[in-house]
Amino acid sequence: MRLLFGAALAAAALFAGTTVAAPQAPIAYRVTPEVGAGGLTALRVEMRFRGDLDGKTRVFLPDAWSGATELHRAVGDIQVEGASMTRPESAALDLGHLPRAPITVSYRVRQDFRGAPAAGPTRPFRPATQPGWFTAVGWTVFADVAGRQAQPASFSWGPVPNGWAVASDLDHQPRGVRRTGDLLDSVLVGGRGLQVIERQTAGGRMRIAVHGDGWKFERRRLGDLLGRIADASADFWGDRGEEFFVAMTPLQAPDGGSVQYGLGLGDAFTLWATPEADEASLKHILAHEHQHTWFPSRLGGVRTGPDEPLDYWFSEGFTDFYTLRLLLRSGVWSLEEFTADFNRILQQYASSPARELPNAEIARAFWSDGEVADLPYRRGLLLAALWDDRLRRETNGAADLDDVVRRMSAEAQGRPPAGDAPRKLKTAYRAVGGADLTADYVRFVDGGGQVLLPTDLFGACASVVTREKPAFERGFDVAATSAGDGVVAGVDPEGPAWAAGLRNGMRILRREGGDNADSSVVLAYRVLDGGQEKLISYKPQGRAKLQLQEIVLTPRMDAAQRADCARKMSGS
Repeated sequence: MRLLFGAALAAAALFAGTTVAAPQAPIAYRVTPEVGAGGLTALRVEMRFRGDLDGKTRVFLPDAWSGATELHRAVGDIQVEGASMTRPESAALDLGHLPRAPITVSYRVRQDFRGAPAAGPTRPFRPATQPGWFTAVGWTVFADVAGRQAQPASFSWGPVPNGWAVASDLDHQPRGVRRTGDLLDSVLVGGRGLQVIERQTAGGRMRIAVHGDGWKFERRRLGDLLGRIADASADFWGDRGEEFFVAMTPLQAPDGGSVQYGLGLGDAFTLWATPEADEASLKHILAHEHQHTWFPSRLGGVRTGPDEPLDYWFSEGFTDFYTLRLLLRSGVWSLEEFTADFNRILQQYASSPARELPNAEIARAFWSDGEVADLPYRRGLLLAALWDDRLRRETNGAADLDDVVRRMSAEAQGRPPAGDAPRKLKTAYRAVGGADLTADYVRFVDGGGQVLLPTDLFGACASVVTREKPAFERGFDVAATSAGDGVVAGVDPEGPAWAAGLRNGMRILRREGGDNADSSVVLAYRVLDGGQEKLISYKPQGRAKLQLQEIVLTPRMDAAQRADCARKMSGS
């Protein structure tokens, strides 16, 4: 998932009176893991640069990004050489110095929360510095000089402790000049026993860095899967020599369930996952985050700042659409796996209480409501499927959505992202023979109208059927329970959880069964009730009824028919 809050960019404009002069050399960043007798104590960050011509330079510390706020709380022991320093606000340093004086700013980053990263009401995006390992996204650890995110920058590791390994996408040979913004959009990991798996593919070199043991999946198998995904992406986009890096960090979950959070970061993505994460779920997230290499920055980019979620229907929804397509096209997925994942998304979309929320409301509630945060993914994917089908019909099969996004990529090549990819989509769609999408933007994107797929979306090899089923309802307050360290809260006396015996005050030890959106699948929780363990299971069926669309494969297809069906479903 690509989530760039853009606070540093916005804040740069607030420091009036600074005259920015192009430095003679790149801003040099250096990161050193500091390890003592008890393990890792901090990440020491050092940045060397020339001050501005007028003798006044502002440096911004990490502050707000991807819903995480006050990131400067993790920054301490700030030291400055070559300039005087004042701190007019918590996330900014004002430096006074001679014109273009050489300046060194150093500081230490330590995690500002207790324990290991865990699933909960907030995303685990803050820097984690555990005794035996660390994970940090560039936006959360690197300070930047006002007005210089587009300036050249270099990166190096300091001395690495004995027995430790470190890895980052910043180890890659950059495609062009590396800039400060590239360092912000990166991920750094290290630790004792860190395993780095490498694969050479048609697209380029792939690396996966994995913390810890106890994962359910086989790690080398994951490298093979990423290689196949990268090959399919290289064939589709025509891009070769792409290096890509994946960082995997273990995540604790109060109920023992399977939870994943992913972030696309240019030529990398970072994944936080519980050890229960299996290969099936990781296939989707690996492919999704790899597609963020192109969506949205190489197609024109999306808005930054507080309005960024307004464009997530494109940057996340279209990414998910091409995730499904390329997994099937690459052979990583079978027809059944493609259909199952598409049906999972249809199920979640139909059962979401936020399904028909207008786009403007998404921007306001994205960071505080999980259902709202998921909506752009589902809405955008279904719009992509709808518009792909419509374009095929309007051009008698001569064009589809692949032609649209590849045209956008070609037109954006060599240009910095302008944040207008969702608007350029309409122009490109018309250019390859499609109709004007303005009315659909108003109805579905802005207005939140329900997106329904045509029955014959996939021709003769599958049907899209509509069924009525009970709405998914857990019957207790999940957010309050999670915030209370698994202590059950908000059980509805008229809901299915109460009928099964779940009560406020019980503690959920782990989830042992169920699907987070499907009311027909039995949900099972192992709970502690007054010192006694018990299993509570029930179908999470609410009183409301849903109109659910579902893809049903045509039965008894032979090998040739299955191959034709895979080509149809994957757009190839």
